[in-house]
Amino acid sequence: MIWMLLGLSDARATIVNVLTPSVGVLEDGWHGSVKAGITVLDGNEKRIGADLASGLQYKRSTHLVALKASGDVARAFGDKVSQRAFANLRHRWLFADPVSTVEFVQIDHNAFRGLAMRDLAGAGLDFRLFRAEWTEAHLGLTVMGEYQLHSEGFEDDDAGLHARMSDYFTVAVKTETVVLASTTFVQPRLDRWSNWRFLEEVSMTIDISEHLDWNVLFRVERDSSPPTGVEPVDLALKSGLVVGF
Repeated sequence: MIWMLLGLSDARATIVNVLTPSVGVLEDGWHGSVKAGITVLDGNEKRIGADLASGLQYKRSTHLVALKASGDVARAFGDKVSQRAFANLRHRWLFADPVSTVEFVQIDHNAFRGLAMRDLAGAGLDFRLFRAEWTEAHLGLTVMGEYQLHSEGFEDDDAGLHARMSDYFTVAVKTETVVLASTTFVQPRLDRWSNWRFLEEVSMTIDISEHLDWNVLFRVERDSSPPTGVEPVDLALKSGLVVGF
């Protein structure tokens, strides 16, 4: 189903949710989805606008490769222009059920966060904590290297190259037509544990037809050490349709 394909998140602030909490096993082969909807943002971006994201996956046996991308240019409140672009590529190998290896690379640009560039790469382990017909949960422990460049006028001690943990917990519960999901990320900097990032994202996805879903999502992000002039907390409420193929 479509809810297994797209995390419905974008590149806004501190952490981008590239995971898709789901229940069940994805069939081998190619899977894709496109999501379009309305987004209400508060924090560094205060606007109501359109949101577009896409996802593509290929699964073969115990290997899964996933690519997710999003971007937009929109006018916000106060005539400020939002410019965002994001792409994430990751590979997961279920080498010893229920443990998988995870490797990923990502690029990120966000004008509202004063982020000219954030490139990162990392690897770690994903543990499936439990799986039943109606629920599934995962715990991930990964380490990543991160290189950041900030726009002029935005300065902080995260510029340059640093290493962070990127740990997450995902859980999903489903009925015949509805999936409720939650993702939590925590990313402390390894050389300064007081510098951390946090994301909590909860969503509800309703099957409309075989290839069409409706999704509602609420997200909270916090950066303990944001750049000068950037608020530490961002909120987002998103609603839209997802087309799967």
